[in-house]
Amino acid sequence: MNLPNKITVFRFCCIPFLMAFAFIEFPYHWVATLLVYFVACMSDKADGIIARKRGIVTDFGKLMDPLSDKSLCFAAYIILIDMGWHTDICIMLMLAREFLVAGIRMAAAANGEVVAANGFGKCKTFLQMSTTGLTFLFLAIGEGPLNIDMSTPWLNIYCTIAFWIVSIVAVLSGLIYAKDGWHLIKTK
Repeated sequence: MNLPNKITVFRFCCIPFLMAFAFIEFPYHWVATLLVYFVACMSDKADGIIARKRGIVTDFGKLMDPLSDKSLCFAAYIILIDMGWHTDICIMLMLAREFLVAGIRMAAAANGEVVAANGFGKCKTFLQMSTTGLTFLFLAIGEGPLNIDMSTPWLNIYCTIAFWIVSIVAVLSGLIYAKDGWHLIKTK
């Protein structure tokens, strides 16, 4: 297994630690959550740069890299949902998009094709990672020496707005994948 693929697998391995640090309360557990999430998110950028620089883009990477990103982002959303910061419709839209794209990728694989992430999908992933990461940053700041109360309504408002923005981008991204993969969807 090459280095970029190992980094992709590493991102999957970060998810249990992310969940544990978020759900098990101990001093500075949000700082630990933020650090794990940051490292995992940065590993996404690192594996892509290394793969392109060394010319070792693989089918495994094309399939598993987006899957590891989705898994990481939805783990973060599960944490936020557990805290009560969510809009159910947004989560359903994002999940529907993910299942649509996964279905297109499976149909493509059955036809010997590989559907890599496009620019709009990468934008969606960036927005998911940055908005959830910013939320973890706010929670980590709240644990600091100033002990700022981050449970105020503005954080809930921020999360709701961020979820809606990401949901809209996710739907648009899914529509682009559906248009590009229509030859795999339509019946003969």
